[in-house]
Amino acid sequence: MPVETRRIDFTEIELRNALSLYQAKTEGGAATEGRVSGIKVMGGEEFSIVAKVSAPHKEDIQRKVFDHKTAIAVMVLFSKKVGIPLPRLGRKALSPTKFGGVAMTVKYEHQVCGGVAPMVSAAKIAQKGSEPMAEAAVS
Repeated sequence: MPVETRRIDFTEIELRNALSLYQAKTEGGAATEGRVSGIKVMGGEEFSIVAKVSAPHKEDIQRKVFDHKTAIAVMVLFSKKVGIPLPRLGRKALSPTKFGGVAMTVKYEHQVCGGVAPMVSAAKIAQKGSEPMAEAAVS
């Protein structure tokens, strides 16, 4: 089956906005840029994100750690919010970028014709004067 692979790069600013949106969803309040003032992506493949987060109804700033699974959920929520279509059944993975952001890799295996790939008649394609390949008969 064909596999679609997409890579979506998010800048540090977009990552901060995504974390602000997540904080608003989980703790209440409006998502504003001031809610997450600083972030640092730490670790390798299973990285975590350390962020300075201000509470919605308080003046203090807390240090929060978002694990890898939560970071994926945060970026999926943000993608939906800003209108980036993601396949529901696709495998999603995050990796850190060089400039403080993250990159989401989405892999989706397409199911063609209920699991059976269409067959193109090679004899019909090889005939002189037959239809172009794109218009070849599917059997």
